[in-house]
Amino acid sequence: MMSKPVQIIIIGGNAAGMSAASRARRNDPDAAILVIEKSDIVSYGSCGLPYFVSDEIKNGRDLIARDIETFREKMNIKILLKHEAHAIDSRQKTISVSDLNSGEHKVFRYDKLLISTGAGAIMPKLPGTDLDHVYVLRTLDDAQKIKQALQSGDIKNAVIAGGGYIGLETAEAVAKYNIGVTIVEMADRLMKNVDQDISEIIEAELAAKRCIVIKNNGIQSLSGGQTVKKVYLQTGESIDADMVVFCVGSKPQVEFTKKSGIHLGKTGAITTNPKMQTNLSGVYAAGDCAEVFNIVTNKYDYIPLGTTANKQGRIAGDNMTEKYSVFKGVTGTAAVKVFDLEIARTGITSQECESMKIDFKTVLINSNSRAHYYPDNKPVTVKLIFHAETGRLLGAQIAGKEGVAKRIDILATALHQKMNVREISELDISYAPPFSPVWDPILIAAQQAVKVVSKRNKSFIGN
Repeated sequence: MMSKPVQIIIIGGNAAGMSAASRARRNDPDAAILVIEKSDIVSYGSCGLPYFVSDEIKNGRDLIARDIETFREKMNIKILLKHEAHAIDSRQKTISVSDLNSGEHKVFRYDKLLISTGAGAIMPKLPGTDLDHVYVLRTLDDAQKIKQALQSGDIKNAVIAGGGYIGLETAEAVAKYNIGVTIVEMADRLMKNVDQDISEIIEAELAAKRCIVIKNNGIQSLSGGQTVKKVYLQTGESIDADMVVFCVGSKPQVEFTKKSGIHLGKTGAITTNPKMQTNLSGVYAAGDCAEVFNIVTNKYDYIPLGTTANKQGRIAGDNMTEKYSVFKGVTGTAAVKVFDLEIARTGITSQECESMKIDFKTVLINSNSRAHYYPDNKPVTVKLIFHAETGRLLGAQIAGKEGVAKRIDILATALHQKMNVREISELDISYAPPFSPVWDPILIAAQQAVKVVSKRNKSFIGN
């Protein structure tokens, strides 16, 4: 007698969800796989949205990794668009769903359930946020609205609230339209997940591109008729603005799970084990709605990144189809481009070390991206954060005009392997004049760090 196909339901059809669906189908050709998606699109690269806004990517459809027909027809994955999950009954193993077009209520039964609803952009509850030309940037629909407004020619001045990854990328995208750009950041520096000295390099690049940066301040309210015209800051000043884009962070979309008994962590995201299983039998979570294990701090954290979502989805897809697989964690590695400047980071910052009462030291070196005699040589700044006694690498940050993103990957690998700065200084890193000086900036920084540790720990011998 043939066994009944396993019923797999996935709530959320972007990075984690479709990665899980694809993996599950590969593992189990007979599984019945259903994806519930709130929007009218699946499997698109949201990290490319700022480049669609800037018109470097002309067509938003180009951001789609795999079209819906491929999933439906070639992979036999059923997808319901414009459907929203409202409740999970883990005892009956059912989910309640609404058709957003017809209003029809539906109930589906599952054997395995994956929650991959992602995160939603935060729109602060401030006076005037309901005015026209006030946006967030999280979805393709958001990006299309912003791009349409910019291409209308009606926007002369834009305010970007938030100086993190999305805020900086959005500032560059908007500036491509030759309009005035002001970034308002509540913290004392841009990109709070890098140290002050690296943030100052970012700020200098923005100033060179005529972007205004206001720190230690926030937006109090917006005003205008039907369309936004002014932004009022918490300190009382006002800024002319025909457009405001809030890039002040995201929060996991888990509201519908709260009555199900599923456990949420301190971050507000869903907690899982390394197999992406939640505390509910047969229920998994992956992507920006789930916490992730930070292998540097040995604690669960909320670090919503597309790379992590895809990996977690793959792990969940394996385990939902009885293929053992675990997600070991992340170091929070990320890179961003701000005009002509590349910034990358991995691990933890000096401020995080201080809050965790870690005995740490840092070194910062300025070097070059290529051999000094090679044309178009560009400056590169490397900062290493390491344990003062053992020299174990804790974090790294790099800023420069080229060669940044791949250099940070070396240091992310070092973090995964729990290497110390002496071991990093001994790495056999490739060299050719077009790509690096004979002493790569990473090796120079590591050698300086060895000297610092050796002063404290005489047994820490370095070259």
